[in-house]
Amino acid sequence: MKKRVIAIITVCIFGITTILGGLPFNKAEEVSAASNQEVRAVWLAYVDFSSLGMKTNSESTFRSKASAFLDKAKSNNLNTVYFHVRAFDDAAWKSNTFKASKYLTSKSTSGKTAAQTYSFDPLRIMVDLAHQKGMELHAWMNPYRISMDYYLDPALDESTGRIETAVKEVMAYGVDGIHFDDYFYHAKKGYKNPEGKVTTTKEPSAKTQRSNVNKMVRSVYSTVKSIKANAQFGISPQGNIDNCRGAGADVDTWLSSSGYIDYIMPQIYWTDQWGSSGKTNMFTSRIKQWKNLNKNGTTMYIGLASYRTGIKYNDDPGWKKKSTNLADQLNILRSYGCDGYSLFSAKDLYRSGAKTELSNLNKMVKRIPRASVSYNNYNALTVKWNKISGVSGYQIYRATSKNGKYKKIKTAGSGTTSYKNSKLTAGKTYYYKVRAYKGGTTYSFSSVVSKKPKPKTPSISTKAGKRKITVSWKKVSGASGYKVYRATKKSGKYKTVKTIKSSKTRKYTNKKLKKGKRYYYKVRAYKTVKGKRVYSSYSSYSSKKAK
Repeated sequence: MKKRVIAIITVCIFGITTILGGLPFNKAEEVSAASNQEVRAVWLAYVDFSSLGMKTNSESTFRSKASAFLDKAKSNNLNTVYFHVRAFDDAAWKSNTFKASKYLTSKSTSGKTAAQTYSFDPLRIMVDLAHQKGMELHAWMNPYRISMDYYLDPALDESTGRIETAVKEVMAYGVDGIHFDDYFYHAKKGYKNPEGKVTTTKEPSAKTQRSNVNKMVRSVYSTVKSIKANAQFGISPQGNIDNCRGAGADVDTWLSSSGYIDYIMPQIYWTDQWGSSGKTNMFTSRIKQWKNLNKNGTTMYIGLASYRTGIKYNDDPGWKKKSTNLADQLNILRSYGCDGYSLFSAKDLYRSGAKTELSNLNKMVKRIPRASVSYNNYNALTVKWNKISGVSGYQIYRATSKNGKYKKIKTAGSGTTSYKNSKLTAGKTYYYKVRAYKGGTTYSFSSVVSKKPKPKTPSISTKAGKRKITVSWKKVSGASGYKVYRATKKSGKYKTVKTIKSSKTRKYTNKKLKKGKRYYYKVRAYKTVKGKRVYSSYSSYSSKKAK
């Protein structure tokens, strides 16, 4: 990742104002959505390996240091690691194609494959340890970079093929996703083919750059999904959108068309006290720009600059003036519906100058409730959350669309951990999130949870008669009727045998059955809303043999 300080930043950002005024943790009564799942991640970069003791020829040492790092990440409430497996056309795994990363081993990597160099498999150990600790491990790659001077030529199909080879090899390890950095164009000296021959020292137009990169991105996305459908493929571009457009990162297309990425993670490495005067809300303005660009609702995480915390910067004095930058940024990114964040980089988890900022960030994270919602009845849902110590109470918000406006519907005391939301419409989806508060300070929201109210599940029984079986069930409150299903095997296909259009009827006799044959039954209740049926879940099966 990069410690780039963009010398010329377009400061004429439309509407740079104090968008979220007042206390940094306070928000208006209506707020935009948060996501179903919050990612709290860290980039484990090649430049971190040595300082964390992970550059070693000893498997036991690597395993010990890797485990210690993951424990450190967990202690900072992180749940995801982006492990730098391919920084310079190399490999942090036992590849038979690529050379070993010189940042993970002191052995010579010249003329050898990673499989020939490593005495153990770093990626295998990282995947296993992360999963054992309940964390996700994503493989972070710089797709084109060979060195700081030369990149693979994005115009060549062979370059895409080489990247595809790396992706396929890494996906075989069961990683949770593939993650790309933003190094596409702007090599210092030029571009090479996979055989190492310089193909050009000139760069094409920005439009051609984006076109070349897009072919590769689409291809990688398709490859990832073909190997593991639920694996994530995402890209972390620069936080400056204009810089992205001029460096081959076609963020406009990625955020308006399908088939490119699952998520985007812009690196917004500025505070809201940016500029020589410290009065420009750069972080919030960049968030707003990215959200406005996101036309297709792509999942968005934000890269946060933990490496800048506690350090004096003349162009961004906020990093030194405050010790709540990361905590404030978490609150802001959640208020704009972003789904999580990643810290750059791993070694800052150990840096003394970052300690206070990380502590304040952790306080915010720890005070985020874990919410859930369960069925109560055809017109009610129950929202639940875990108890958080040291707070005054909780605020429950509701919306009728995931990305809609959330209105506060209940304030609960500190001893309350559930709320029954009544008078709802059956079959309509309701979205909820919960946040804790203490005095005048409100903390970040839980992840969004949602459900559709529906009738309770019937409880059924069966009674056998002569070539017939009677199915009975208890009355379901608010039901308009019931549907009876039958199968000839417990796990077989259940087909409708009777639709009952009366809430008063609570039994059905299935006649003309085969003597001695066992039949299996299930029942669903339904509520008719505006001419459409809203069904309950299926009941447990009940079976009998016809006499």
